[in-house]
Amino acid sequence: MSNLVEFGLPNAAPATSQRLLLIFDGGNAPGYSSVAVALTEEGERRGYEVWAATQGFRSLTKDATSNPPFERLIVSRKDRYALLAQGIPARSMGRRVLDAGSDFRSERYLGFFAPENRKQAAETVLAQGFTHVICVGGNGTFEGAKALVGEINPPPPIGFVNVSVDNDVGGDRAIGFLSGVEAGATIARGLNEDAYTHKRVYVLEMMGNRSGRHALHCGVAARAHLIILPFFRLPAAVLTEIARGLSKADYALVIVAEGYESELRKHQSDRPSASTFFRQQLAAAGLVDSPEKRVIAEPFSRYIRGVRPAFLDVSAAYLKASLLFDAFEQGKTEIMPFVLAAHDVGVRPFADIHREDGIEPAFLPLLDRLGLPGFRAWIREKFISGAPSPSSFPAP
Repeated sequence: MSNLVEFGLPNAAPATSQRLLLIFDGGNAPGYSSVAVALTEEGERRGYEVWAATQGFRSLTKDATSNPPFERLIVSRKDRYALLAQGIPARSMGRRVLDAGSDFRSERYLGFFAPENRKQAAETVLAQGFTHVICVGGNGTFEGAKALVGEINPPPPIGFVNVSVDNDVGGDRAIGFLSGVEAGATIARGLNEDAYTHKRVYVLEMMGNRSGRHALHCGVAARAHLIILPFFRLPAAVLTEIARGLSKADYALVIVAEGYESELRKHQSDRPSASTFFRQQLAAAGLVDSPEKRVIAEPFSRYIRGVRPAFLDVSAAYLKASLLFDAFEQGKTEIMPFVLAAHDVGVRPFADIHREDGIEPAFLPLLDRLGLPGFRAWIREKFISGAPSPSSFPAP
């Protein structure tokens, strides 16, 4: 059966002073759909015509592969049917607030680093009559938003909503972070219980390429015996102490952030995962996997990226949408709504937003439950007592 309707682009519809483009990009995180629903509902309520790029920044360039490249977002199914009959690609968002994943995105679009693609994206925004732009994602998406606005003169009002498991944008709690910790800590706790039951040592790799904040919070919550962060460069004496401590333990769970020794690992022929590499280090230090003492390296689970968002993240999505549209109505642009706590909310200008790859130093004493004096002394010397804090420690 042939397609009876050929879908049009946004500029095929009558011009409007409030045509909003939503651009979703970056790595997947719980809450992307929650943000899409919140922005659609709040946008409709305030008179905006809401559209989404179906492939993030890619949809604005010659590299777009999806058809149509833009979809009109509405709340009601009844309205969707009416729009489809007019040849307008439309999607009803009314009941999608808890959906996992996101319909409007592609793998990270590296082509946006090319100046000619950014210029073409700016031309597309203007040609399609978009009067407002909101970018949704993590730090990489934020950088893309800044690059896009720099290509448009005069730029339209633009906002950014922080959604990320990594929580790598300073001055805000990313939507998806709490959901990711809940899912990750559940996995870690399950392995902790299995280690107890079978008297094993599990080395579990968790998300954390630079700061390890996700691995840190999951490990502390799941009562891991040891947490290894990505910026650690463990000396031989400390590795030997860890191996001995684990050999004496009845059971143990070790959390290793995915960025641990990333530079060293990528030069090895087999490019081992962080958990496998750390198990190899333990073996070299004297703790070898054996039938008598199982030492098992567990891979990183990307399943946590696709879990349904926790309701606290959904609540933050609606609050951020409201804050952002309020700011637009006040004439503000290049802004990010932030929600740090119930009484700590607002908007920040792009100029005040920065990448934050550090971890909270107060958590450092909680990394070790094995009672390793050498490891603790190394932490104090390197990261606590007058040394650079993890937030300023060079990322791998």
